[in-house]
Amino acid sequence: MMSYPQVRGTPLGTRRTLSTPSSAPRNATPVASVASRRHLPYTSSVSQRRSMRPNSSHRGSSSRSHTATPASGSRIYRSSPPLLARAHRPQLSSRLPAGGFSSGNGSSESEPTERAHDDISEAEMDLMNEVIMSVDMRDHGSQSSTMGCAYYVTREQTLYLLEDVPMANADLVETLLLHAQPTTVLISSRAPESLAQVLERGSQDINGNRGDFPGAYILRTLNSTDFRYEPGKNRLRDLHLGMDGPQSMLYTSVVDDTSLETDDLENQGSNQGHLMRLATSVNLDSRFTIGCAGAVLGDLQRRKTTQYLPNDPEALDPFGVQSVKMFSLFNSMFVNADTFASLQILQSEFHPNSHQRGPTASVSGAKESLSVYGLFCHLAVTPQGKLKLRRMFLQPSTDIDLIRERLRTIAFFTRPGHADTLVSLSKSLRGIKDMKSVLLLLRQGIDNPGRKISVANSVWAVIQKFAAYTLQLRESLRALPDGEKIGIVRKVVQTVDVVSVHQAGELIAETIDFEQSVDRGRTAVNQGVDAELDERKRSYDGMEHLLASVIGRLRSDLPEWAQKYVQNCIFFPQLGFLTVVSINPDTGKVDYDGEGSNDRWERMFVTEDGAYYKNRKMKDMDDEFGDTYCMIIDREIEIIHELSTRILEREAAIIAASEVLGELDSLLALAIVCGQNKWTAPEMTGANILHIKGGRHPLQELVTPSFIANDCLMSGGPAGDVLPEASESTHSDSPSTVILTGPNHSGKSVYLKQVAIIVYLAHIGCFVPAERAVIGITDRILTRVATRESVARSESAFAIDLRQVAFAMNFATRRSLILIDEFGKGTNNNDGAGLMKATIDHFTGLGPERPKLLVATHFHEILEDNFLVESAELAFAHMEIHIDLDAAAMEDQVTYLYQLMAGRSISSFGSRCAAMNGVDQAIVERAESIILQMVRHEDLEVSCSKLSDEETQKLTEAETVARAFLEEDFALPPAPLPKEEAARWYHDKLDKILSIDLEGRREDLYER
Repeated sequence: MMSYPQVRGTPLGTRRTLSTPSSAPRNATPVASVASRRHLPYTSSVSQRRSMRPNSSHRGSSSRSHTATPASGSRIYRSSPPLLARAHRPQLSSRLPAGGFSSGNGSSESEPTERAHDDISEAEMDLMNEVIMSVDMRDHGSQSSTMGCAYYVTREQTLYLLEDVPMANADLVETLLLHAQPTTVLISSRAPESLAQVLERGSQDINGNRGDFPGAYILRTLNSTDFRYEPGKNRLRDLHLGMDGPQSMLYTSVVDDTSLETDDLENQGSNQGHLMRLATSVNLDSRFTIGCAGAVLGDLQRRKTTQYLPNDPEALDPFGVQSVKMFSLFNSMFVNADTFASLQILQSEFHPNSHQRGPTASVSGAKESLSVYGLFCHLAVTPQGKLKLRRMFLQPSTDIDLIRERLRTIAFFTRPGHADTLVSLSKSLRGIKDMKSVLLLLRQGIDNPGRKISVANSVWAVIQKFAAYTLQLRESLRALPDGEKIGIVRKVVQTVDVVSVHQAGELIAETIDFEQSVDRGRTAVNQGVDAELDERKRSYDGMEHLLASVIGRLRSDLPEWAQKYVQNCIFFPQLGFLTVVSINPDTGKVDYDGEGSNDRWERMFVTEDGAYYKNRKMKDMDDEFGDTYCMIIDREIEIIHELSTRILEREAAIIAASEVLGELDSLLALAIVCGQNKWTAPEMTGANILHIKGGRHPLQELVTPSFIANDCLMSGGPAGDVLPEASESTHSDSPSTVILTGPNHSGKSVYLKQVAIIVYLAHIGCFVPAERAVIGITDRILTRVATRESVARSESAFAIDLRQVAFAMNFATRRSLILIDEFGKGTNNNDGAGLMKATIDHFTGLGPERPKLLVATHFHEILEDNFLVESAELAFAHMEIHIDLDAAAMEDQVTYLYQLMAGRSISSFGSRCAAMNGVDQAIVERAESIILQMVRHEDLEVSCSKLSDEETQKLTEAETVARAFLEEDFALPPAPLPKEEAARWYHDKLDKILSIDLEGRREDLYER
């Protein structure tokens, strides 16, 4: 049931500005606050309407005053005049908007008010999009630290709880931030320094500047007592979620203070009983997460206390908790932030101009860049479908049944005969909006949330269109051959409540007059809905003829000389019926003020065109007809309020249909991409294997004219719990570790990434870019591929690489896939090679617990002298090239074939790559000379100290000249000479030294 202010007023979505007749100033323009600027009050003559002009001197005297001047070319609908456009009133609170009182000069609080038609402010949108996340961690060393997390989504009114993560470190926070995308993060004052530093890097500073992570958040530190387990558990228990129905058995114990103290059987029970029911949906053993949930609920309670009055029902809308859900990153495939970046799974791109990014989170201006998710996201056409698709990518499933069901769905919709159906379904889904947001607006009394008032974006039009398209989609899915065998088709057919959805659409169609709503600028009610309303509209439409007859009778009761000064009668909403008397243009005085009449003429206000009076006849008409226009508005409000109540009675059915259609939309987006790119369905198995034939990189093949497909055959350790079908195909002859070598630019990194992306897509339940793929359930993909450096990090590039490898060592299981690309390159060559060798030994030495490991390296020395020996668990591979050293052009000497072959490469051909990329030929030749000497194990110091023949000759000549110079006597000239002659004497001696026979002098030197 909705909660509305108990006042009489205009329909939902508008605010009326009221004016008090008694306070109207002299010469003020008549105020018709509930009439449109395009319409005039009803008068007895057309000329009088034309003569009414706004007084420019009073145009800005009041923000609540508007002149009733019609716009040119506007149409007048007689059934009910529209409202005036109101002045914008900014919200001073961050609470969601709700209806309120609006009073004019001296107007009473009982006067009708309405919610504004214009759009929701950015602050209100931010509140609706707010996500409050709480994180807590206890750091007792790498083997005993535990992390908990909870976050609340305002739009969904849902609290999400994470399974406690053992052996966690602060790096896991990046994955949680990417998962929840919070706007506010709460941490304990006793949080470890490492956790606080990671969160501070991504938070907004005091000036609102963004941090390192996309979508910066506000970081707040709470008292550590807010994160205690027992208060958090009690707060969750007090939500009483899932306890609405009657209980067949009541549980109580001696430790409960109160029990069975109420006569309401549906609310009977004890604290212990509530906790038992809570434990069926929430893992109460996740102590850190329960404490985080208590911190989030406490923060919500503080916000309610500061922003709402006690017992305000509207406080339940923005901060209510309708459901609590557990999520576990380890029940799905674990993918950390480094892996997301390395594989380009998700990659947001902001506008290069910071001023174009948007000032708030709701208008950040970010878009999806070239990424795997970017291939799909634009094909999901509903807001809830985009959200569910993103969650699929953030949480790849390890549920083999769920994966297979999604694969069957994609296979069904990608059949050749269903191409037109797929296009038709996608087109129909464009008419489906997120009903959670729409119904939340309806609860707040907002019927037109957009900036532009139109039928298309009103709440009623959206719900009506949703009902029509929902029923159409359901019938289309029912008509599909073999559709009953597909899970999502059955789910849509069973979930969509045809009766409730149809009734919602019919109620709106029968009640709302959309055509008049556009013309009048507010929600209008159809004719025939309410007899009383129709009668009032007819009376109002016929008021022009009534006023014409009234003015005639009024003039007949006046003295003959005064009749010409009474121009007409006019009706103003909220002011009633008034008599208009002319003004003498020479004297500026009123021509008639009730003289010679037994009636009392009360002057209400004066304008440039006339004076407006209230007399006995006008009061009699007020008593007889009342304020017809306001009564029309009041009755329409009551009807629309009743309609809102009836629609919200079907809220559960509408939201359920919206959610299931969002799921359908996300699966259709997967199917469209798979069909366009001719991907194939992977075979999912419980065996710990990875068999890919003809695999391709989904992004790389888009930017290259041709792409060479490659195979992959690996298997992890056989120990641990055996999943179903794990014994069907073990592939015991396939290795668990593959070491990949080859020249630079040969495609090693692309191969590593394409294998991981294929595994990733398979666990989403999507087809993969390969000819055939048999993929075992993989619980984690861990990478050391990309080094994400930042000036905000107090870490070197090599330190970041080490942290990534250490994370993989600590978290890897036998079902994990690990990618290591050129680890060790950031330090001394010998140290890097040793670290690489030790890392490989660590993973291969895990025996039955060994993971699947793909390594790309240029450390060929670890492959020499049997440091690494090929075995059943370890295999060598390389990217094939064609070498032609006799080719004249340097770029033709090495040809990349991009084909994976067994065995290892003998060289990385770095010098040839340098030559192909424009490095000077002399430098390349010198580099190859040094490389050759190193291969021969020659002493580089001795080798580099030897001189060439040319260098020896130049050095000898220099020595000869130096010795001749030293043999000469450079004493003063034999006799004093002028300065110029003395300079010539020295110059002649130098010429003599340089002109000596160098060859003869060299022979003399050798003889000596």
